[in-house]
Amino acid sequence: MSLFGLSKTAFKRNRIYVFNHMINTLGSFIFGYVYSCVWTALLHDKPPSQVRQMVTYVMVNQASLWVTMFLPYGCFLYEKTREGTISFDLLKPYSLLQLSLFEVGGHCFYNLLFRSLPIFLFSIFLLQIELPVPKILLPYFLSLFLAFLVSFFLNYIVGLWALKFFNISAAQNTYYFLMNLFGGFFLPAEYFPPALRLVISIQPFACSGYIPSSIYLGRLNPVFGITVQAVWVFVLWAVCRIITEKVTKDIRITGG
Repeated sequence: MSLFGLSKTAFKRNRIYVFNHMINTLGSFIFGYVYSCVWTALLHDKPPSQVRQMVTYVMVNQASLWVTMFLPYGCFLYEKTREGTISFDLLKPYSLLQLSLFEVGGHCFYNLLFRSLPIFLFSIFLLQIELPVPKILLPYFLSLFLAFLVSFFLNYIVGLWALKFFNISAAQNTYYFLMNLFGGFFLPAEYFPPALRLVISIQPFACSGYIPSSIYLGRLNPVFGITVQAVWVFVLWAVCRIITEKVTKDIRITGG
């Protein structure tokens, strides 16, 4: 199977559960709506434009989470190690990193169409969030793609943990904690102490949430944001390649 064929298979596998995902998408929208109401209450004494911008930030983030954060646990590596099917992946004429990227890519493309897009449309019609300036669209989608890559590499590292220690719960929980704290969803970098704002805005977790949403709103220079993301993509790619070569030399599976 080609790499793109693997992405297509992952897309079709998710489509089987489309009605279940519709309910899940509605719940995700409601969560974002509640969170935006909290910010509306906190900013009640601020100008309406500032409140609307914050609601837009929250809902754009909520929609993009399905592409940049809610990726398969450990990029499917944990399940494959437990079932023993990872041994077949190692026999294919592609690296484990390539196979994981295209498989997760198909999964996230499905999420983009059937989860992120509906949440975004609901936000436009029901919450009247701001639409991006036309010239920002290309930088935003490029930033969103780089955000997916950063998130993929971080999840892939979590998945490699399973190849060595058979369990990813500790690594996965640590990843979610750092993402929620520094990713910019619950608290944008602007609300951190001045001494921490720059540090938080340039670390890899901000690449998945804060940077794309800030570019969407025009609050962050696209060149700066995309450069930070591109640097982290290269660094994480190199780290993933090195760790993969070391870990796959001695793999123990628990199934198969």
